[in-house]
Amino acid sequence: MADEAKTKGNAAFSSGDFNYAIKHFTEAINLAPTNHVLYSNRSAAYASLHQYDAALSDAKKTVELKPDWSKGYSRLGAAHLGLHQYQDAISAYKKGLEIDPNNEALKSGLADAQSASASRSRAAPPPSPFGDAFQGPEMWAKLTADPKTRLYLQQPDFVKAMQEIQKNPNKLNE
Repeated sequence: MADEAKTKGNAAFSSGDFNYAIKHFTEAINLAPTNHVLYSNRSAAYASLHQYDAALSDAKKTVELKPDWSKGYSRLGAAHLGLHQYQDAISAYKKGLEIDPNNEALKSGLADAQSASASRSRAAPPPSPFGDAFQGPEMWAKLTADPKTRLYLQQPDFVKAMQEIQKNPNKLNE
């Protein structure tokens, strides 16, 4: 029964019907919940739909069920890469290569993750030391509630400065 659902899932995946593939892989998982290949296949289907959180969950389950299977780490790396978690992706691909050093998919995934990580570090401005303290409407509520800052809200230049900081917290670094 699980094999039949898996076969239907594989056929749907091959034809590009990833939602249908997920449906069949889920049926198969319900019938054979310890089969690592089913989680791996469903992870690939989720990743194909750019549903990387779900892909990551299934990839983690794949590795949990079969930690010595290199393809599980390929799925794990791909999900992390899709989520822009480049260091986690690099770690997953390297772990897979420890198991299967000649695996071209793992080598290619590792190269992609390293490239994405390098370009991100060149392009990204340093994060604001204030995190997201200035984001959201709650900032204005806090400023209004505090008697010390409430008076500043009557000054247009202060309000304008706070709006600029809210748009781009990195201006505080300048």
